[in-house]
Amino acid sequence: MEIYWFDELESTQLYLIEALKQKRLKAPVAVVARRQYGGIGSRGSRWIGHEGNLHLSLALPVDVLPSDLPLASVAIYAAMGVKEILARYHANCWVKWPNDIYQDDKKVGGIIINLFDNTIVAGIGLNLAYAPENFDRVDIPVSIELLVDSLVTWWGERHSWKEIFSSFSVEFEKSRRFSVHCDGGIHLLKDASLNEDGSLTISGKRVTSGR
Repeated sequence: MEIYWFDELESTQLYLIEALKQKRLKAPVAVVARRQYGGIGSRGSRWIGHEGNLHLSLALPVDVLPSDLPLASVAIYAAMGVKEILARYHANCWVKWPNDIYQDDKKVGGIIINLFDNTIVAGIGLNLAYAPENFDRVDIPVSIELLVDSLVTWWGERHSWKEIFSSFSVEFEKSRRFSVHCDGGIHLLKDASLNEDGSLTISGKRVTSGR
């Protein structure tokens, strides 16, 4: 996968989607910015990107994803990949359903997923050098370059959803003390049931990540 590096972008996600639309870039491809001034967070919020933090977006054709991966759960899949790579560099992080990277009880990063023209665009943001108030950062002895290469390589390995879900189903228990904004409402996770496709059943209603 070719990787394009920029000193600064408004958003790697917005840049990559626009480049795909204009056919300036073609999946599989990744875009990294050392600084980001208009990143996209959960529910359309801004994710300000300071230098030293990770701002990465990658695009992959849907047909190269693992055949058993539900498209509605790509955010979980991506987040678990980030967690696995961080663990290799001795970070103690976990994934809060469906797309947030946590360290203890504070968010350190997140995933945003867009589907464009049969292509998945996954945006990955991690606080490595700076974290705003009420957030945390992951202090690990690894360069941004090596971290990006590790994440890109992980996607190329095409881990099965069965493998990822097996790990996440254990991880999900840590999410139960939280709530989540999803499907137009706030849902408590303490009594949620995790389904095999990554969705939840809460009070008899199926809830998907939608991200």
